[in-house]
Amino acid sequence: METKTETTALITGASSGIGFELARCFASDGFNVIMVAHYRGKLQAAAENLSQEFPSVRVETIAVDLSKDNAPDKLYAQVQELGLPLDVLVNNAGFGEYGPFSESDLQKELAMIHLNVIALVHLTKLFLPQMLSRNSGKILQVGSVASFTPAPLQSVYGATKAFILSFSEALQEELKESNVTVTVLCPPATNTNFFRVAGAENSKLAQPPLASPEEVAAGGYAALMKGEARAVPTLKAKLEVAASNILPDSLMAAAMHKQTEEVEQKKAAAKKESASKASPESLSMPDDAIGTKKKNSAKSVKADASASETPAKKKSSSKKKD
Repeated sequence: METKTETTALITGASSGIGFELARCFASDGFNVIMVAHYRGKLQAAAENLSQEFPSVRVETIAVDLSKDNAPDKLYAQVQELGLPLDVLVNNAGFGEYGPFSESDLQKELAMIHLNVIALVHLTKLFLPQMLSRNSGKILQVGSVASFTPAPLQSVYGATKAFILSFSEALQEELKESNVTVTVLCPPATNTNFFRVAGAENSKLAQPPLASPEEVAAGGYAALMKGEARAVPTLKAKLEVAASNILPDSLMAAAMHKQTEEVEQKKAAAKKESASKASPESLSMPDDAIGTKKKNSAKSVKADASASETPAKKKSSSKKKD
């Protein structure tokens, strides 16, 4: 694989999940990597992990809350201070909110619109002109299979992802005479911290089997490097997108509603009944002996959304002490 020692990629939401795995893809191909996320501690841990795996790669971190009005401008200014012309922009940061719209958290949804949509548009507006002036550059916008269909119980989230698809496809047409490309990554339900942050851990959509962040990132990276318009990285995602092109939105909405409902309470009741009939020995067993979730891959890092961390305001290099 060709080494790209003088090229730089910036990835938002880079401290975990798909964002971190995308950072690994760029680092493995010799890119300088600028990792951006909200919480400094988790971001620095992710950067150290990346630097240990790819010691010859320059890794920079910028901790910033992109859901704030002036955050994209601050991020842009800090990137200019690094003196690294940006070759690739990856707008990956985002989160969801689960539940009927009439009952969901309005402030969380407004922050979601700000991060998923406004920050994405703002960063694209800031970095695109530089790419056009060089007639070279790539932008990866992370959408979703929800970009293609109404998403009951995730109505605002689904709408933000539909915006990303529409916005990106319009840019693709505007940029077709240039060497700047825009690719939309549309993953299916993926094994990241997304469902916990959205409050959707008990939804049917969050149950295994889920796509892995590694396979989603690899598919998105490959499509980006080829300059493709769209990356739909798994068979499940391809089938869902194909169905959305055939079936009317009303049927797709009904199907998505059913998929997104909470897991049937019968299972919980059955477990409770089974526990009541169990022997004293089995009841005294520790939780980890009864069954726990598998540990995450060593290449993955905990999600961005931990409220216990304090956001930092300064950039830091993974090769320098803060």
